[in-house]
Amino acid sequence: MPRRRGTNHILDSFHHLNATRVVKESIRVLLLHLTHFHSISVFLFSPLSVSLFISHFLTHHFPYLTPFTANLLRGYGPPPLLLELLLKASLRVIICFPSSITFLLLGKAATIQAVSDSYDGVGLDRRRILLRSGEAWFNLLQTSLCESIVVLCLWGVFAVSLATIPIILSACGLCSQIMGFQIVLGVLGVPFCLGFAYIVVLGNLAKVAAVLEPDCCGFKALVEANTVTVKRQQTALAVSLVGNMGFTIVELLFEVRVQRGFSFWEVSLLISMYSFMLVFDTVMNVVFYFACKI
Repeated sequence: MPRRRGTNHILDSFHHLNATRVVKESIRVLLLHLTHFHSISVFLFSPLSVSLFISHFLTHHFPYLTPFTANLLRGYGPPPLLLELLLKASLRVIICFPSSITFLLLGKAATIQAVSDSYDGVGLDRRRILLRSGEAWFNLLQTSLCESIVVLCLWGVFAVSLATIPIILSACGLCSQIMGFQIVLGVLGVPFCLGFAYIVVLGNLAKVAAVLEPDCCGFKALVEANTVTVKRQQTALAVSLVGNMGFTIVELLFEVRVQRGFSFWEVSLLISMYSFMLVFDTVMNVVFYFACKI
């Protein structure tokens, strides 16, 4: 993919790659085409932000939904508090799912195309970017599905380990089931969290590869992302941490405003903040991907 000399000079400066430089370069790209990225955040990312706010609103103003289900399943699953948290998370996934597989993927594709065009020295044209985003949508959907399969497999292994190993330890007389559960959780918890975080990072970079690389989607895109970041896992995790911190802060503000009451302008501001964080997170992933490809 040919790029302008000035762009090559910018990317070549990433020889000693770190998260700070990725963030700075992402901010530079955002400010360079602020109007285009703002349009993407408003028209493509906002539906997901609205869905997220609705999920927070429902779990707060209709609190009997999750405790009622938790009471029904109390004797058949994990502890009540953990079960209630899982049910709240499931409710939010169900509400956000339609916009996640449509507007979110289209928004990511548009952002990736915009950053790529910026580095290629091509003028950003909204209509062309939207058409190319529509063409890349199916590749992103396949890649997201494969990422979900890997995540579910990881969760399945972790859940089976928590369910079976304590019973085996108790049957052997080594410890009680409760102590065995705590031991397994302590031993496997950290590797599971690191593995889950790395899969999320690979999923984000795989979406970039699915849009930019020809005939690259699904598990192939995940393999490509892993190849690109093979010696830069720490930087990839640090870049992902920056984005996740931004998402967490906005979601906490969502929760606070829902509990204390809110006005229309506050909701609009929070939705705009979350949508723009989605743009910024995607830009960081594209910048990091280009830097790794040098």
